[in-house]
Order: sequence, then C-alpha cells, then structure tokens
Amino acid sequence: MHKRWNYSKKRRLGLRDGRTVLEKFLKLCSEMTSDACCWDEQLGVLSYEDMRKAITALSLKVSEYPEKNIGIMMPSSAGAYIAYFAVLLAGKVPVMINWSQGLREMEACIELSHVKHILTSKQLVEHLRQIHGDGIEYPALLIYMETIRKHFTLWDKIRIAFYLSLPYTWVIRLFNISGQNKEDCAVILFTSGTEKLPKGVPLTHANLIANQEACLKFFNPLETDIMMSFLPPFHAYGFNCCALFPILAGLPVVFSYNPLQPKKIVELIDATHATFLGGTPIFFDYILKTAKKQGSSLSSLRLAVIGGDAFKDSLRNGVQKDFPHIVPYQGYGTTECSPVITINNEKSPKIESCVGIPIDGMDVMVVSEETYVPVSSGEVGVILIRGTSLFSGYLGNDPTCGFVRLGGELWYVTGDLGCLDNEGQLFLKGRLSRFVKIGSEMISLQALESLLIEGFGLPEDPGSIPLVVCGIPGERVKLCLFTTFSTDLNEVNDILKNLKTSSIMKISYQHQVESIPMLGTGKPDYRALNSLALSLFQGD
Repeated sequence: MHKRWNYSKKRRLGLRDGRTVLEKFLKLCSEMTSDACCWDEQLGVLSYEDMRKAITALSLKVSEYPEKNIGIMMPSSAGAYIAYFAVLLAGKVPVMINWSQGLREMEACIELSHVKHILTSKQLVEHLRQIHGDGIEYPALLIYMETIRKHFTLWDKIRIAFYLSLPYTWVIRLFNISGQNKEDCAVILFTSGTEKLPKGVPLTHANLIANQEACLKFFNPLETDIMMSFLPPFHAYGFNCCALFPILAGLPVVFSYNPLQPKKIVELIDATHATFLGGTPIFFDYILKTAKKQGSSLSSLRLAVIGGDAFKDSLRNGVQKDFPHIVPYQGYGTTECSPVITINNEKSPKIESCVGIPIDGMDVMVVSEETYVPVSSGEVGVILIRGTSLFSGYLGNDPTCGFVRLGGELWYVTGDLGCLDNEGQLFLKGRLSRFVKIGSEMISLQALESLLIEGFGLPEDPGSIPLVVCGIPGERVKLCLFTTFSTDLNEVNDILKNLKTSSIMKISYQHQVESIPMLGTGKPDYRALNSLALSLFQGD
C-alpha cells in the first residue's frame, strides 16, 4: 500500500459546517488537503486535494449539459463519488442508476428521472454488454469517465487552474453553492424493485446529513478507523453509509468495485488495515468464509454493520466463533429513509429478528394492518416511520403516495411487518407483500420457506438461497416452490405434513432452477420469480 495511505495526525473526524453535502466536502478538502481520502483499484490513493481537482475539472464538462438531472452509472469506486460531487458542483442533481437490474427496469428509471447524459465507466459498460449482448441500447448518452479528459480545451484547463487556486470560500460563491438550500435535492436513488418496478426517491441534503449525524453519534468512530466499501452506490446503504458518510466524516475509504469478489475484499482489508465495513448478510458471509479459507483472521476489522436482510443466527454465531474481535451490528433501513432507521445496541436481544432502536431523529410506530391504530407492545403490525431522514415523496408521484396521516402528521408506510417491545426495540417479522391470504388465513411465505429448509435438512447458510415460495394470484391463491435442487410435489407436501403445518399450506407447483435470481443488493429477485411462476403455471 502506498505511503500516502498512512495515518495522519492532523486528521479530525466529524462532519464540517455547511448547509449542503457539497459545502461540507469542500470545507473538508480545504482542511485535509494531502491526507488520504480514499483508495481505488484503478486510481490508487487519492488525497482530498486530488478529489477536489478531479471534481472541479469534471464539473466544467457536466455544466455544459442542459438538463437538470445527470445519471451516474458506476460501481463502488472513487470515480462514482468524483462524479457525484462534480454533478453537485455543476448545480445539477445526481441520479444513481442501478445497472444490476434488467434493461426494462433500467430504462424505466432513466426515463422517470428525465436523464439525458450518464457518467459511466467503459469497463462497466463492456461488462454489461457481455451480460445483455452487444445490441444493448441506453435511452441516454453515455459519457465515459476514462476518456473525458481528452475533451478538455486549453480554455478549460486555464479555468480549472484558476478555480483550484482559489480558497474554498470563493469557490462556494463563484459556483453559487452558498445559494443552495439544505432542502434541495442531493441525490435521486431508486427502490430495489424487488416486487414492483423501481420508484424514484429524491433525498435532500438535510435528509442525508441528518442520517450521517445520527450514525456518527451512534458509532463514534476512531481517528484510526478505515472504511471498507464494496456495496454499489445505487444502493442507499452503499451510497450513504458505506461511502458518502465516511468521506464527509474524514474517514479514509477503501473501494472494491465487486462485492462478488470476496477474495479481493479480504486482501484489501488486510493490506489497508480496514477497521469498519457495512454490507448485506450474504456478502458478509462470503467475506468471512473466504477469509477463513485463506487463513486470514481479518485482524484489523473491528466493526461490521449488517443491513438489507436478516442477520441470521448462524452467521452471528460464526462471527463469534471464528472472528470474536469483530463486533457485528444489525441495522434496518429503507431507501426512503436515507437509509438508516434503527441499529441494535448493547441492550438489543441477539436474535436475527431484532434490529434495535431508532437512531436520533427517527420515530417508529407499529399499527394494525387493517385499522392503522397503534398496536400493543409485542403485537405484530405494519411499521410506520417519520423523521428528519425521511424523504418527502416519490419522483413524479402524488406527494402523499406511500404516506398515511395519523394524529395530524404524515407517516411513511414501509410495507414491513414488525413489533416493538417495552424497551422500544424493533423486531422484523417480514414484508407485507410476502404474505398471501388463503381462505381466511394469512400465510407468511418467508416462514414457509424456513419450514421447508428445516424439513429438507438444508444447512442455514446466509450465502446460499436454496428455495423460494411465490403466491400465484387467482380465485384461490396457489403456492409455487422454486428450488435449486431436485424434488417433487409429493416430497414437498409430505415434509409440510410431517411438520404438522396447517392443511392450507400446500404447494401446488414446484420448479427447479439453476440458481435463485438475485438483485445487486444480494436479495432474491421476487418480481422475476413471480413473473416466471405466472408464465409457467397461470391457467393450470
């Protein structure tokens, strides 16, 4: 690792003053100058001054594009955040494009956000062509980050040198950053599209900063901490918690562009002495298994914050057994909440359903699914959220869509089911959309999957999803089981019968697939599976 990566005594952690994300970052750059900001697989070590130079140069090109919203389609990398800050400096809105989705979903996101130009990487686009074929077309002009410098004129270079010679306070005035408001849009992200087409989520500077301030207070990082970042920036958790937040707080960030390369991530943790990482359970499991295989103890890693899916007891036990120096936290959040809502603390029960207490500025309420009246402690209902990190409405939609007014205030309806205990600890019980009504009973598809995994004697492995159950709508909902192994309906239903489940828990269809389709976030693509179930069995 380059000597510039070494710890600096002048590094001071904390968010700087400023109404916007950009203002805070420029002030940080003026203080930290030659200190390491991040490490990137292609660019190596970048100081805060290196970042400021790249951002200033790129912003001049971005300012030439007439539209307000500019797309960014990049993996986890320094380039993604150079592009992000450059778009803000140009007075425009960054739109993070999810390149791991299908083409239909990607096109829908681009059209919904009125994006005409996308800052991207030639390497990434080539990778996508290998997946989707050479005929892939984007409804926007691709601007390659690798070649953009070739288009700088002599006049551009003179202007860049001039801006870089100025104190950051002058830059703020010249670029009218001081005229930007904390309630202005700081980024447009998209929901995962697990069950429906993705929805656009505009988040303000105030939303992002409130979430960062609460996380900073909760974790109280050390000046020697280093963040390992591998989640893609189109993922709300990857975008804010794993990269933007540590960058703005003065923590060095190590970028690895592919979460599906755990060997490289393990090597980077050891080489850079990374102490902190955020990830989904499936990617965290890959990393731990690979480290064990390679004989790495991940000795520098002290904190792991897991979100995006249930932190299985088997994974927690594996951490305690093989990597006892790593303290795992489980969090809960949504794109709409910037994203963190709750994090477990030392008082939280160490079970997979417990996701802890709300962070500062966020409130959680659990209500009856039918009446929207608050339920008693321990009673399961729909989770509602309000707070400083919460967005104000979906892109292009009625602003009240997704909200309910209770007691004169708007609460966001998450669509998740859960309960609160007497201590205010939140326990997740599943997605409302992952329940189906058969007869008069509500059936949890997630609970049914757990029963089948137990019945088949399959190991509880967070890194592997062997089966998924879908509901096929009709006069009576029928259940379809997708498996990655060979079985048949008789065996499946015999297992359920032997487990003494309700007689209405009967699988009507079974289909073997090579692998369960996954989203870039590490979650099963339920929408793709629902579509496959409909195409295979609807009308039978």
